[in-house]
Amino acid sequence: MVQFDNQSKQVKLKVVYYGPALGGKTTSLQHVHRVTDPSRRTKLYALNTASDRTLFFDLLALDLGRVRGYRVTLQLFTVPGQVQYNATRRAVLAGADGIVFVADSQRAQARANEESLANLAENLRSNGLDPDVIPIVLQYNKRDLPDAMGRAEAERSLNPRGSPAFETVATTGFGVMEAFIAIVQAAVVSVGDRLGLSERPEAIPKLLDSVRAALLPLLPGTGSPAAEPAVVLRPVSGNAALDQDELLAEAVRANMAMTDLTARLDRLSQDLDRRVGQLRAINEFGRLMSQAREPEEVTSGILDRLLADLRVASGSLLLVNEEGELVEILRRGLEAEPMLQADSAGRPAIAAVLETRQPAVTRLDDLETGQLAAAPWLTVLQELGLVAALAVPLVAQDRAVGVVTCYADASRGAFEDEDLELASVLAGNAATAMANARAWRSLEQLNRSLEDAVAARTRELEQALVRAHGLAEEVEDRNAELKAANLQLRDLERLKGDLLDRVAHELNTPVTAIQTAARILAKYEEVPAERAARFVGIIEREATRLAELIASALQAVVLGLAEGRPAAAPVVVADLLRRVLAPLKGEINERRLALQVRVAAGLDSVEGDGEQLESALRAVVRNAVEFSREGGAVTLTVRPVRRDAGSWVEMRVQDAGVGIAPEDLPHVTEVFWQGGNMLTGKPHGLGLGLAVARRVAENHGGELEIVSAPDAGTTVTLLLPRGPA
Repeated sequence: MVQFDNQSKQVKLKVVYYGPALGGKTTSLQHVHRVTDPSRRTKLYALNTASDRTLFFDLLALDLGRVRGYRVTLQLFTVPGQVQYNATRRAVLAGADGIVFVADSQRAQARANEESLANLAENLRSNGLDPDVIPIVLQYNKRDLPDAMGRAEAERSLNPRGSPAFETVATTGFGVMEAFIAIVQAAVVSVGDRLGLSERPEAIPKLLDSVRAALLPLLPGTGSPAAEPAVVLRPVSGNAALDQDELLAEAVRANMAMTDLTARLDRLSQDLDRRVGQLRAINEFGRLMSQAREPEEVTSGILDRLLADLRVASGSLLLVNEEGELVEILRRGLEAEPMLQADSAGRPAIAAVLETRQPAVTRLDDLETGQLAAAPWLTVLQELGLVAALAVPLVAQDRAVGVVTCYADASRGAFEDEDLELASVLAGNAATAMANARAWRSLEQLNRSLEDAVAARTRELEQALVRAHGLAEEVEDRNAELKAANLQLRDLERLKGDLLDRVAHELNTPVTAIQTAARILAKYEEVPAERAARFVGIIEREATRLAELIASALQAVVLGLAEGRPAAAPVVVADLLRRVLAPLKGEINERRLALQVRVAAGLDSVEGDGEQLESALRAVVRNAVEFSREGGAVTLTVRPVRRDAGSWVEMRVQDAGVGIAPEDLPHVTEVFWQGGNMLTGKPHGLGLGLAVARRVAENHGGELEIVSAPDAGTTVTLLLPRGPA
């Protein structure tokens, strides 16, 4: 029979574990207690009589939701299985809302199971309960023993009603929680019918949802906690002549009174702990608010602290602006504030809280279907999976300045009265702190306005000083740029003078030779054919030399460029090599050189200035051709390489020519430096080729490497940073 505790606003459901002696009732109940109450907030109680130490009932309180504002809790009992304690069994069954019959699956206990089941029916009738109506769940226990009877056999013998049945092993907990959840759900439905909840179609399913939310997480997933020993109660009696039934009945009454008192003490202790926690939260929040100097610190502080203390993730803070309108300032866990939605009268639900200046709590479980349909914002809460709403006004100096809202989901549960009290106190502190912060800000603004005039004049002077410093720095920068330009101009002038001297000197010999050969050929009638052919060859050779001198002079343009990387652009490797080698084919063929070009697969282009790269690479190849022995070989290799964790492109030109003397190697990249041609005994060209190659490599962020030895050939490598693939 369901019990109502008006003081604690609780509905208590009573479930009794029944069955033969040593069948597993006590072990099952101990397992349920370990799983549902791991923090040991409630205790197991056992009655010891003078002749036996049988655990015969236990109590467990579990929050299973609400019925008409009352919280549903659960009391669990077990009875002794021995026949001599039938009076105790009958007393414990009084007012039961559900039965778990724990049968012993051993074949040797078949008769004991049937007798205990018959005894259960008899004792239920003695208490005015119908055995065919009261919810019953069966546990076929000890399924791990070798002589356990089959499931079908147990069903025929013990389950004529077709009640839910579970195979269990109480010592390990297997199946125990499943049977427990089944009887709780059945008892809740039965009690709901008796309380008239079936008249509201959505009431019982909603209550069952709360029960499932509380119980399903209890299903097996990890090992069971260690068992807690029961608290032993010994009935005290000065009259040893009391018969056994009277003794047990007296013990039952004393034990039930003891457990009720203990449960009340536990609740009082929990309430006290909660109150202490609330006082600490209020004290800490008050300390933080007293230190707040900006309204923004107060607004974020009240919302975040309230959400944390109420253990919710959704809520909003709304403040009244200068026009008297309620404006949303902060929002957590929501796409929009539900209580701002207008009702059928066109007013938002939050307006009533602002006007009455009274906090409000709304619990969806307490509302009828018609009430939910009349308020659109409540429908929004249902769609979001929320079960309760709390709204508290912010009142400072008898003036409502805003409202703070919080929303609870099913895992957290509905708000209690103490939650409303805590929110009201925090909101009051926050409203006062906000008024103080606004006053503090006004005072600061006044102070700043007085300081602004002085600060403005100071800024003007500082700005003038900054401008003066800026002009001075600009003059210094311009002077430095001018000095650098002058130095570069002097270098260019010197280069130009040296270049003109070199060009004039180098041009004199071929021009003289061409002029002489031309004058002789002018008298072609007097010149034999053989001599004429020789003079034509001289003209052709010296003209080629002139072309080379002109090309060398053009290379000097690169030396006159400012230092720094050119604009990067993709240069196709195949086109670059064709432009480099085309002017050199005649000399390569004349010297009967073997030219081999190697390009790494996939290296289609390089990054840089195409004209500069062409000039540099041609100068290197020309040197290799000029200083190679007749009939020798020149190899041009282009490939990607890795150096010092960097990616580079290597353009390497290798010959097997005369090589360079060690004392000449440090000078070969100097402008206008010329070493003697070991084959001809005289220098050739203007001495700009390797200087140009070095300048191009450095301009591109790379370098020029030269490895050589006399009679061992020369390897010149143009190393460039590799751009993006």
